[in-house]
Amino acid sequence: MPAGFWTASDQLRDALDERHMGRVIAAYRNHPHHTVLLSQEMVAGWMGITQTQLSRIESGEPVTDLTKLIRWAEVLCIPEDLLWFKLPRPRPSEAPPAPVGSPTASAVPGILGVPLTDSAGPPADPYRVIAHVGEVVIVAIDRRTFLAGSGAGFLVGGAVMPLASYQQVAPEAIEYLAAQLDGYYRAEAALGPHTVIPSVLVQQELIRQFLRVARGPERHALLRTSVAYAGLMTWLYQDAGDLVSASHWANQALELAHRVGDTQLVRHALTNKAMICTDQQDGPGTLDLTSAALTDGNGLCAKVRVQAMQQTAHGYALIGDRRGADYALDKAAALLVRVDDDYPWFNACRRTPGYIEVQRATCYNRLGLGREALPLWEQVISALPATARRDKGVYQARQATSHAQAGNPEAAADAVTHAVTVARETSSARLRQELHGVWHHLTPWHDHETGRQVKAQLATL
Repeated sequence: MPAGFWTASDQLRDALDERHMGRVIAAYRNHPHHTVLLSQEMVAGWMGITQTQLSRIESGEPVTDLTKLIRWAEVLCIPEDLLWFKLPRPRPSEAPPAPVGSPTASAVPGILGVPLTDSAGPPADPYRVIAHVGEVVIVAIDRRTFLAGSGAGFLVGGAVMPLASYQQVAPEAIEYLAAQLDGYYRAEAALGPHTVIPSVLVQQELIRQFLRVARGPERHALLRTSVAYAGLMTWLYQDAGDLVSASHWANQALELAHRVGDTQLVRHALTNKAMICTDQQDGPGTLDLTSAALTDGNGLCAKVRVQAMQQTAHGYALIGDRRGADYALDKAAALLVRVDDDYPWFNACRRTPGYIEVQRATCYNRLGLGREALPLWEQVISALPATARRDKGVYQARQATSHAQAGNPEAAADAVTHAVTVARETSSARLRQELHGVWHHLTPWHDHETGRQVKAQLATL
């Protein structure tokens, strides 16, 4: 920011004088220098925390943890002469070796990535290789070297934090891992699963290595984060069409949730398994698992209940029970406004515009009620952001099914054309499956020109 940035805003100057970092961040986000307001979600991503956590920091009591204050000041590049604390500086005598990263290094989101070459050996002390994942090396660094200004470790908003010491896991690293989950879901929605799976596998391996040394609260936090990543892997492999791998990760999530002893996580993991049953067209199996997830539902947070209720609706749709599907979705819709928690998983219910409408339209397609689904698809697709590329393709394919059920073959073919383009770009098996399902619903027009056009489009996938 220009030098005048820090003095041009009364709100920012007052926050600095009050020594309240939360208010400093709020003033930074709302500064008139920005052409648009910086969202809490965006700035929280820079800081390696969740949007909910940032909201509490901005409105709560002043943070006094010096480690956090230093990290956030460095993320925002606040001039040191305006701070009420000192920023650490490396001592020349402790200058570390050259950073592991180099112009030829390959970066994987969230970690320091170093490609393996024939001439590359393990990093010299104070770096320690803790795992190899494909072409990526995960490196641990001792705290002394990190404080001396090393370039190794997590990169968060331009600031560096240590991956781990030889004896313990840095709490900041765990916070950062949890904060990245939403970004991976967004990346998958834009790019499809295959570009995201390798990076998430690296993060999973990193968590597994951390669990070898983590103890006490850090271990508990890591286990909770591992459940969330296992749930993410379940979804990614579902979208990639690999239900065997998806089932493996769903089982991992359920086991880890039991190890944590968190009822919310256990029920979340059960609903993830129900999602796989839905993909397998197993309505009774879906209902078995969601019924287990909703046992003693009054003790569950709103997010878990929404997740389980919308999946229950799909189970009812698969067995042809419209009344049951509508009832479950109405209950989920009523709970949606109450979703407010720090869990870093199943944020689709908050992130996806028209989330309940998407589920209802999909259930109506399963029930053969395409004509009733069409206005819902129009509403949902028009509200999607440009970044939801994969989701838009899936919804357009489902919209094509609705048009076919409603007897509109030309409109169905037009929706297929748009969805096929997205399918080629994202390699989403879920989207390809949806598109091939459209062909079944176009059976009356297979020998017509419209049917031949759709068949030719599908043949390119």
